[in-house]
Amino acid sequence: MSQGYFGPALWIRIRHRFGPRMSEWFMAGHMLMFGWVLLLPSETFNQPAFWSFRELVPSENFLGWTMLGIGCMRIVGLVINGARERVTPQIRQISAGVGCLIWSGISYGFASSDVVSTWIAIYPLFAFGELVNIHRAARDQGEIRNGSTQ
Repeated sequence: MSQGYFGPALWIRIRHRFGPRMSEWFMAGHMLMFGWVLLLPSETFNQPAFWSFRELVPSENFLGWTMLGIGCMRIVGLVINGARERVTPQIRQISAGVGCLIWSGISYGFASSDVVSTWIAIYPLFAFGELVNIHRAARDQGEIRNGSTQ
């Protein structure tokens, strides 16, 4: 690590990298909140739009804890990635890939319920957004390996 890495330099590095990765932070936060809602005492899977989820996942608690855990790990990964002097885009690629699979699965679950709702305007776009996040992280990796493309 360089001498100026600790203290204010660390905070400046995190802030500098936050903006371009804001969609990754948003996806992590949304995943965390989706999991939290599933863990609330009310039975979400009893709603008509969620009936197919009962067949796709072991339980509402399982999906809730899974999404909450992945969301938390993703936030930790983004903090680590933003704080390090040399970025590690592989963490971002993997977490965005997992996110794409999860949002695609959630889209599939809602589509399988045969209930048309606002999910159509949200979760498929989240899955697509994760593909964009994978592309951005891959581009960052290419810049690290080959130098800046600008």
